[in-house]
Amino acid sequence: MAKKWYSIKAKGAGQKKVAQVRIYDEIGPWGKTANQFCEELAAAVVGASKIVVPINSLGGDVFAANAIFNELMRHELPVETRVDGVAASAASLIFMAGDERIMPENATLMVHNAWTIAAGTADDLRDTAEMMDKVREGIVSAYRRSGQSEESVVEMMDATTWMTALDAQALGFCTAIEEPVKLVASANIEDALDRMRDVPAALRTQLLAAANAAAEPELTPPAPQDAATLAAKIYAQSRERGIPQLAEAVLLSGGLGGADAATARLEAAEQIAVLCASVKLQDKATEFVSAGLSVEQVRARLFEHVVTAADSIDISNLQRDQPSHSSSVPERSGPNPQAIYAKRKALSA
Repeated sequence: MAKKWYSIKAKGAGQKKVAQVRIYDEIGPWGKTANQFCEELAAAVVGASKIVVPINSLGGDVFAANAIFNELMRHELPVETRVDGVAASAASLIFMAGDERIMPENATLMVHNAWTIAAGTADDLRDTAEMMDKVREGIVSAYRRSGQSEESVVEMMDATTWMTALDAQALGFCTAIEEPVKLVASANIEDALDRMRDVPAALRTQLLAAANAAAEPELTPPAPQDAATLAAKIYAQSRERGIPQLAEAVLLSGGLGGADAATARLEAAEQIAVLCASVKLQDKATEFVSAGLSVEQVRARLFEHVVTAADSIDISNLQRDQPSHSSSVPERSGPNPQAIYAKRKALSA
């Protein structure tokens, strides 16, 4: 199944209801989707006040773009086209279908000659060239809605002309300018840019930066859980972990944005309880948990406490007096150092 490169839907209600035709990709081959496009548009415009066409595309298949241009031009509802980033090549053709053609200040429009790849005999190639000439005539006619002469339009197409919003307004391609918008890259932006001539360096940088930002979306933090539900889970899990006495301390520690954060805090509380019990300071666990201390912080505090307590004990390496013996136990006999010393002194005299 071919990739769908557009979307059509109804938006709003009542007098504010519009049919939106969104083109945010490279315009693909028309194939068998022409009838599908018309059917989807017909369903979306029921009760709508106008058709709005936001475009952010570097172009693509000119025949598909021309078919959309003609369908929008034939429609009885007013058509508003908008460039949400860039409308280049075939996408700029669709842009010209708007009764109102709006560009933010930082949007870009590009016009050039249609091109194709052909193969076959000389007659085949001549037929292709004639077909391309007819396509060119249709494109020139669409761009002449700007008020430019045929000669000026052809000159712009031959030169591959990139226009800012101000340029486009001055030349009649754009009818209104709005405040700048955040650029959003269309699909396969880098490959598409590489196939195009004379892409302004600033535009290329902006579009590639937008593509990189889209590839790395910001993570949205989970919504905070209902306080009562979270508290009930904490009490239940604390009982399961054998630390019901620390449930209230976990709640008091704060910063519990959801179930994951609460589970992590309970795991830490369980480890803190074990550490405190190992040094016979179970009562300290409640204090540490309610303060929101990490396991490492608690380990450091307990070590400091143990060292301080050890320093307060008076340790001596002196020998203690031997306990007195019962008179029934004879004293152990042995040499008398004082007597030996006195005898040696007498002998040396």
